Amino acid sequence: MDTLCRLMLPELPQTIDPKALARKGATLEGKYAVGDLHRLGEVLDDHTCLVTFRLEFGQDKDKKHSFITGNIEATLKTVCQRCLDVMELRISCPVYLGVISSQEEATGLPDGCEPLLQDADPISLPAFIEDELMLALPISAMHDADKCAATRVLHDINTAARNNPFAALKKLKQKTRNA
Repeated sequence: MDTLCRLMLPELPQTIDPKALARKGATLEGKYAVGDLHRLGEVLDDHTCLVTFRLEFGQDKDKKHSFITGNIEATLKTVCQRCLDVMELRISCPVYLGVISSQEEATGLPDGCEPLLQDADPISLPAFIEDELMLALPISAMHDADKCAATRVLHDINTAARNNPFAALKKLKQKTRNA
């Protein structure tokens, strides 16, 4: 699948210089197979999914700040942490970043704009996409409660505990008397 995806999709640069792309007003869009994003692949159950993205690079009117805007989307297959079944997790990750060279520049960014610190080295595009997706992942992926197989079991356990919270204590007392 990875080879097939690479053959079908236009060639994407491995590294980018966001400030240079912003000066040009460039747009990058494309797809990566999750199998090519190794850190992300470690937390997923299926590596055949595709990540699609569109990134627009630009500058403010004074050309003081460079920005990256856009969106990264994927439907990932991971494991529900409640029932341990495979589930689909739809991620739509808006991107609004101000490219800065130092921490001091971050204070001049507009509200809601996250800083992206870039030194003199170019940035790996696959790693950038992967980082943004990793930040968008929930801490514990779970089905919606009404779609999760474990919800009914948990409901029954909680109902039983609510009906008689001291039932376990009563059983323990009986065991110690009989011993």
